[in-house]
Amino acid sequence: MKRLHFLSSLFACLLLCTTSLMAQSSRGDKLFLEGQNLQKTMTIASQNSAIKKFQQAKVAYTTAEKKSMCDNQISICNENIKRLRQPKTKKPKEEEKTVEKDTVPEEPVVQKRTDVELSLSEDRLDFKAVPKEGATQSVSVKCNYDDWEITSKPDWLSVYIADDRKKFSVEVQPNDTDDNRSGVIMLQCEDKTANLVINQAKKTKFQKIKEGLKNKKK
Repeated sequence: MKRLHFLSSLFACLLLCTTSLMAQSSRGDKLFLEGQNLQKTMTIASQNSAIKKFQQAKVAYTTAEKKSMCDNQISICNENIKRLRQPKTKKPKEEEKTVEKDTVPEEPVVQKRTDVELSLSEDRLDFKAVPKEGATQSVSVKCNYDDWEITSKPDWLSVYIADDRKKFSVEVQPNDTDDNRSGVIMLQCEDKTANLVINQAKKTKFQKIKEGLKNKKK
C-alpha cells in the first residue's frame, strides 16, 4: 500500500514538473515573438525594448538551444543600435566657382515620395543546419514601387530577386558553427523599411558524426 502511494505521489510530481516546463516554454515563445516584432522597428528605443523581451524569454526557456537563440537576437539588436547611433556623414561642400548667373544650370527638384508602401509576406524564415543543395525559401514583397533595395543581410546567405521584383528567394550556407544563428535581411524603399529574420539551426551530434566519418573515407 505504501509503495502504491509512493508511485502515485511520484507520478503527480512528474506531471506537475512537465506542466511547469511546458508553461515556461510557451511563455518563452511568446516573449521571443514579441521581441522579434519590436526588432522590426529601426529605432533605438524599439531595439532596447526587444532586448528586454529576449532577455525575459531566455530566463523562461529551459533548453540551452533556445537560450542561444535569444543571445543571437540580442546581438543583432545591439548591432542595429550601433548602426542607428552612427552619425550621418555630410558631403563636403564643393569649392565655390565664380560663374555668370545665366550659365549656372538649374538643379532638378527631386520630390520625396510620401505614399510608399512596403511589407513582406513573412516575418521570419527557419532553415535546417544543412539544407539540400539549391534549396531556397521565397518571400513575397508588397511594394507600390519597384525600386526597393536590400540594404543589409548576413554574409552566410544569398538573396535572389525575381525579375518582376514581386518576391525574392533566400539560400543559406551550411551552419558549421557550434550554435544556432540568426540574422536580418533589411529592405528599404524611400524612408520605408521592412525586416525579415532568418534563423538557422546548428548541426546535430548525429550530423557531425556522419560528416566526420565521411571525411575520414576521403
